[in-house]
Parts: sequence; C-alpha cells; structure tokens
Amino acid sequence: MEKGDREKENSKDRISELPDATLFIILSFLTIKEVANICFLSKRLKDLLPHIVSFNFDASPTLTQLRKNGNLRKNKRSWYINWVNHVLELHQGTTINEFRVRFDFDWTCRHDIDSWFHFAISKRVRKLEFDFEEVADETWPPGLRSYSLTKSCFDYIRAPPGLSCIGSLNSLCLRFVKVSGQVLEHFLMHCPLLEKLVVEWSKSLVSLKVASSSPLRLQYLEIRSCLSLQNLEISAPNLRTFLYYGQKMALYIEDAPVLANVLIGGNLDDEPAFAFCPLSSYLCQLETLTLEMSAYNMMFLEFPKLTKLRHLVVIVYGGYDDDLLVLTSLIDAAPSLNKLTLELKIWRSATYNHHAHSSSSATGKPIHSLKEIEVTGFRGFKIDVDFVTYLLEHGRVIEKITINCCHPSWIGKIWEWESIKEREKARKHALQLKSKSSPTTEFVVV
Repeated sequence: MEKGDREKENSKDRISELPDATLFIILSFLTIKEVANICFLSKRLKDLLPHIVSFNFDASPTLTQLRKNGNLRKNKRSWYINWVNHVLELHQGTTINEFRVRFDFDWTCRHDIDSWFHFAISKRVRKLEFDFEEVADETWPPGLRSYSLTKSCFDYIRAPPGLSCIGSLNSLCLRFVKVSGQVLEHFLMHCPLLEKLVVEWSKSLVSLKVASSSPLRLQYLEIRSCLSLQNLEISAPNLRTFLYYGQKMALYIEDAPVLANVLIGGNLDDEPAFAFCPLSSYLCQLETLTLEMSAYNMMFLEFPKLTKLRHLVVIVYGGYDDDLLVLTSLIDAAPSLNKLTLELKIWRSATYNHHAHSSSSATGKPIHSLKEIEVTGFRGFKIDVDFVTYLLEHGRVIEKITINCCHPSWIGKIWEWESIKEREKARKHALQLKSKSSPTTEFVVV
C-alpha cells in the first residue's frame, strides 16, 4: 500500500462505520458533556446527538470547584442551566432511558427544574434522578433551601397525560429535593415497573407508606437524612434491599419475604436496635447487615438467629478506650457469617468512658465460619486492639485479615496520606497483632 493510501486509510472515520445500535450503547455509558466532547471525532456521532436516549448531566468536576470557591456558584449555575436547556432543545426522540441532573440548585431555580421534570416525564423516562446538593453552603442541616417538587409537577403526573407517562418509570432518586409522602405514594401507586426508590435530605417527608393496591416490583428502598420523618410503613413483597439512615422513627414492616440486605444508621444518639423489633420476622433471612452506631450506645436485645447472614458491616464512632466486645453477641448470632467489615471513626478522646461496655460482655465463644476481616480506621488503641485480638483468638477459619490505618472518610482523598507519623505508629500496632493470627492467615496491613 502506498504511503498516501495508508494515510488516507488511517484518517478514515471508522466510528461512522459502526451500526447505530452500537453507537447508542457507547453513548449510553457517557455523560452528556463527554458525548459533546467526542462528537468532533465522527459526523455520525454528532447526527445521533438529537436522538440520544440517556441524559447524564453530571457536573462533578464543577461541584468540586464550588466546594473550594462558593463565589463561583452564580456563574456556574447559569452555565449549567444553559447547557442542559440547549441539549434538551436539540432532542428529537419520543422516549428516553435516563435523565440525571446533578448540580448545586435550590428553590430559586424551580422554573428550569420544573421544565426538566416535565421533559423527562413526557419522554416516558425509565430512570429519573435529581441531585441538588448545595455544596457551596455551610448551613446545617443541609437542604433548608432545597427545591420543592412544585404543585405544577404534581398536577402534571396526576393528569391523564402525565399519569400514563410515569408508568414507564423504573428508578426514582431524589436527593436534596423536598418531596412529601403523598407525592411518593402517588409514584408507588402508579408506577408498576418501579424497582428502585431513593429519597435523601427531604425536609417535607413526614410519613410514608411503601405499598400499592397491586404487588410492588420495588426491590431497592433507600431513605437518608429525612429529618422530619416520623412514620414509615413497608409492604413490598419484592423488596431485597432496605437502607435507612436517619433518626429513630416508627417503622412497620408488614410484607417483605425476600428482604436480604439492610442498613440502619445515621443518628448516633439512638440505638440501632430500634429497628430490630420491626425487622424481627426478617432477621433470619438477611444476607448483609450494616449498622452505624456510637461505641458508647450499643445495646443489643435478644433476637432470632441471623441464620443466613454472610456479611456484617459495623461503622463505629468512638473514643480511644471504648469497648467493642459487646459486638461478640451479634457475631455469635450469625452462624454463617463469612465476612466482617469494621469501619472505625475515632474523632475524639474517650469522653463517654463511663458508658463503655466492659470486657465481661465478650461471650468468649469460638467463631466457626468467619473467613475474612476488614478493618478501616485502625489506630492501635484499646477500642480496636482488643476487638481485633478477640477475633483472631476466637476465629477458627480466618483466611485473611486486612487492616487499613487510614480514617475511612479520608480514603481516596488528599488527606489519605497526611499524618504519616500517626499512620506509621498505627501500622506498628497492627503488625504486632500478627502473632495472634494463625500461620495460614493472610495478614495485610495498609
């Protein structure tokens, strides 16, 4: 082949040779911004843009800028709104698979957000996500100025056109959106395909009944930081995962025969055991259980055996001298436990020592099924040394233990490698525990 022919062959637009179906699959994995950036590679890609079926307006890099400099918010908001509106004006399709908006918005942007909501619903969207975290604010609690799903939007999904369109909805995620139980129950009642529901930081959510006149397909339910929530009722025969992160409230679970994964946490002043009574009929079928609590506030009443539990995750806030051995009763109740994950968030000295559980709370029973242990936030103090020592001495089949001396909140961030001296000290304490483990156990210290 001649040199000129080779250059011509190399410059050929091979992307345009791919079938439309393949190109749409490629585009579906990209954010809208990434799609716009690669359209110059191929005329076909540019031609397909008006027919794209997945809109992922994720502006995470810009949100990172706003966290550092909140003064940029006004200009960045205008840029983001214009960008979204421009892309939506180009769209010519009749249906879409996904519509995701993630940016710093509040109620002042309600006009544009309302129009996006109408657009997504009218296109029979399958996956809808609004995430409006106000990263440039330092108010507490967050979400005080959040966008509220307006009466106009609610009226639209109750009218015949909107009512027929929401029937295609498969996943609904609302973060930093004020939405009432009435609105959510409307979605649950009229979205027969809905499998995932996530609500986070909604100040308007006071009461919610997760049920329907026909069997719900809902498989995943996550409620986080809804500080006004007082009552939650669940009747969902297909529900497999339930995550609740918030204050103590009245929880009723009537029908959840396949529930397998549960998280309870979010309020360190409340004992996570408040949920054990409503969950009592389902504890024996759980496969994964995650509990977030304070080391000084761990109270476990007697409950049925966690027969099928394979993975226990415990996120603990505590002081240097707090005692975690009360957890041994929970471990003993899980005869099939295969993996234990412990995340330690030691922010303070032992302010609550008088609440600490004594070592006599340890059961001292052999642990016959535990094969893998992960500890993150290890510092080499009583709170972690005593507990890890207990596991190594009583575990009969432990194959691997991984100890990470970095604070869980710092992993993957610039702070991960700060305080090198403290981490090295913690690593030395962790390595000293190796003698407690079996020679066949893989012992990893990070």
